[in-house]
This record gives sequence, C-alpha cells and structure tokens, in this order.
Amino acid sequence: MTPISKTLEQLLLDIYKDGSVSFTEYEQLRDNADERMERIIEHFGHHNNTTAFQKAMDVAMQLLQLAVIDAKNAKLTDTGEAIVKDAITAQVEYLRAGSHLALRLL
Repeated sequence: MTPISKTLEQLLLDIYKDGSVSFTEYEQLRDNADERMERIIEHFGHHNNTTAFQKAMDVAMQLLQLAVIDAKNAKLTDTGEAIVKDAITAQVEYLRAGSHLALRLL
C-alpha cells in the first residue's frame, strides 16, 4: 500500500470504521482532499497535470453518481444491479491500482 500521512490515515479509519460512508463523511473527505490539493497548487500553480487530475476526479465522481442514478431509474433486476455494481467496482479498483503504480514513481 502507498504510504499516506497519519492525518489522512486517521480520517479514513474514522470514515470506514462502521463499514459504510455517510454523505457527511463523503463531503468531509472530498473537502479534505481539496485542501490537500490546494497545497500542491500553491507550489506548482493552477494549470498543470495535478490540477487537471483533480478536475478529472470531480468529473469522474459526478459521472459515477449519474451512472448509478441511471441504473436505479432503469429498475434493474437483482442480477442487473449486481452486474452494474461489479462493473463500477472494477473501474474504481482500476483507478486505485493505477494510483499505486503511479505513486511508486515518486
């Protein structure tokens, strides 16, 4: 696993300790992530690959939410719902694995 700061580690432990994420916890994590990115922006400026990545993450989260809403509105069978959850989870894990690979380059 990629090393993370103790403050981020504690935040994640607090959020996931009950096995679910509330909307308030989600907002807290999003805001915390944005604050951490602000420190990067102070160093590298506003127009670079890091800020583009942050914007892409915001778009990805919005698209994820919309895809789930679309699936919910489609009134899927239990099997269809399982297929959607599996596919979305695979995409998220793809990003997670890619982040581990990329961060090893630092």
